[in-house]
Amino acid sequence: SGRKMKDADYRPTLHFTPPFGWMNDPNGLIYHAGEYHLFYQYHPFSNQWGPMHWGHAISKNLIEWTHHPIALKPDKQGMCFSGTAVVDKTNSSGLFSHQDGLLAFFTLAGEKKPADPDYPQSQGMAFSHDNGRTWEKYAGNPVIPNPGLQDFRDPKVFWYEPNACWIMVVTLGQCVGFYRSDNAVDWAYLSSFGQADGKHDQRAWECPDLFPLVCEETQQVFWILIVSIQRKGFHPNSGGVQYFVGHFDGHTFTNIHAPDVTKWLDFGKDFYACQTWANMPLEDDRRIALGWMNGWPYGGETPLSGWRSAMNFPRELRLHKTEDGFEIRQAFIRELDNQLTEHSGTFAEALENESLMIPVSLPYRFIVRLQTETKSALSIQLTNDLILNLVQEQGKQTLTIERSRMHQDTFFDQHFPCHCEFSFQGNNPVDLDVLVDRCSVELLINQGEQAFSFLSFPEERLKQITLKPVQGITRLVQMKLYL
Repeated sequence: SGRKMKDADYRPTLHFTPPFGWMNDPNGLIYHAGEYHLFYQYHPFSNQWGPMHWGHAISKNLIEWTHHPIALKPDKQGMCFSGTAVVDKTNSSGLFSHQDGLLAFFTLAGEKKPADPDYPQSQGMAFSHDNGRTWEKYAGNPVIPNPGLQDFRDPKVFWYEPNACWIMVVTLGQCVGFYRSDNAVDWAYLSSFGQADGKHDQRAWECPDLFPLVCEETQQVFWILIVSIQRKGFHPNSGGVQYFVGHFDGHTFTNIHAPDVTKWLDFGKDFYACQTWANMPLEDDRRIALGWMNGWPYGGETPLSGWRSAMNFPRELRLHKTEDGFEIRQAFIRELDNQLTEHSGTFAEALENESLMIPVSLPYRFIVRLQTETKSALSIQLTNDLILNLVQEQGKQTLTIERSRMHQDTFFDQHFPCHCEFSFQGNNPVDLDVLVDRCSVELLINQGEQAFSFLSFPEERLKQITLKPVQGITRLVQMKLYL
């Protein structure tokens, strides 16, 4: 294809990637004994999806990761699909002679026989006595046999204090089910949610997560349920992560919005299988989310060979009361402030006829507040294959993101280019917080009201950001650059 860039040129510096091989969903995100653990769906023997293992890495700050040996491997019971890690603080499972052992719950995906529509799925458990360094599978697996469903996977488990029990949220086809257990081994079905709520496609809902968040304005506690859908996200033929705001009483989840209301965590094409860290330190009550920065339609075709896929940059989630009900806003984790250095310069305050070019090197973070005047349009080129356009007309602002395709791979070419459009009312300033790494652009708009994640594989690097006035005047109210 005449590519000038190699694998290493695309390997990001701020985003997690596997040492080699294929990676997809983040799994078992947990903080324990001063360490953040990231497990992930992993095929170490190829850069394509294959028999699933749990890869493992540990960090002190969610940005710099140390690779550890594979945590879970396929065996005669099956592959190790997605799941959770938890701290068994009270030794409810009876598996630990001391307190604070780790449990992992994962989906056992058995051998597919000719008549099976998919890998037969049941829930398994493993345990670790040494802070997650080594894992042993529970001898009595599966802890929940398949109830007769093709899609029964991705268990999310947490301790529910009011009832002093474990709760599991798990995919039941196109909805999720809730189970409870006192000892993490014996599970009883409680209820299900989602048959008539939110967005669906012909495939299963995936990777559920359920956690409490306090509304910033009212101080009420709500429960947030996250699920990923594979093909009908915000973009046609793309995956997406939707969320529901509601109440959970230890038995049932109740959506506080109308069933047909869809709320998306990200409006880009490369954010999927989102999970949040459990057991955060007491002094840090943040809810931090991580997604897989790729998409199934082209995930196995990206122009990489030795390794494939990265995770999104971790984000802090906050719940706000808005005109449209309750909504999540996002921010890049504050640990990013220690990674990049602010570079201030003199910038033109009003852009009218001439482009402004700002020299950059990767990775960089660009924070800008733009005040658009009536009938104005501004184009911002961030990479060789990704351009933002901001148009102001009749009290409405429209942001479009254009991602072009530059390589000659027909299959990839067909799915990768996209045109993403988002409108918001008013003449208020528009805040952009952009994080660009070697193969990605992530954008938060208006204090994280909307998030956009996009892979970017330019054939050549741009050495500057270009702000080009297309029509009218755009004022730069504030600008910060971090390199």
